[in-house]
Amino acid sequence: MRLPTIARARIRANTSFVATSLGPLGWIGVGTLLLASGLLAIVLPSISRHNEEQARELDALALQREQLRNPKVAQAQRDPVLSLVSNLPPASAVPDFLASLQRRADNGAVQIDRTEYHAQSLIDNAAQRYRLSFPAHVDYPHLRTWLEALLHDYPSLALLELSMRREVDGGEELDAHVGLSFLAREPL
Repeated sequence: MRLPTIARARIRANTSFVATSLGPLGWIGVGTLLLASGLLAIVLPSISRHNEEQARELDALALQREQLRNPKVAQAQRDPVLSLVSNLPPASAVPDFLASLQRRADNGAVQIDRTEYHAQSLIDNAAQRYRLSFPAHVDYPHLRTWLEALLHDYPSLALLELSMRREVDGGEELDAHVGLSFLAREPL
């Protein structure tokens, strides 16, 4: 879109007026402003990198301060095994996990008659392993969907054993035996 001739003439006149009314000191000021803008464009990325480095150092110092306040947390962060244990769900979450397992089984058409489980202390009583064993009656697609959902939603859960057999040749119903292991941490 082109400006009308009158608008172009007015812009030229205003620009000419500003240029002539600036004088030598005005032009020095404009030059200084342009020079400062150029230097700022050059220096700004360096300042940003420096600020990011300072932020990382502050985060590291905050972590060190927290470690000094709580030595057990500091030890867990230095030791990879204890770090792994600190990422496990708390032992207080086991009843909720068992309730979720049964609820999901009921919703997923998996029939569980009974569940046996044994607890075992690991890593100097820092963690507990709960071994669950139970028979299940279900068809294969529902069993697979149910197990996949459990393993996805509970990263500290492992499938230890899965055996299946059909009661009737060609039937869809399976008698399965499932063995799971759920890891949880004890409070520090």
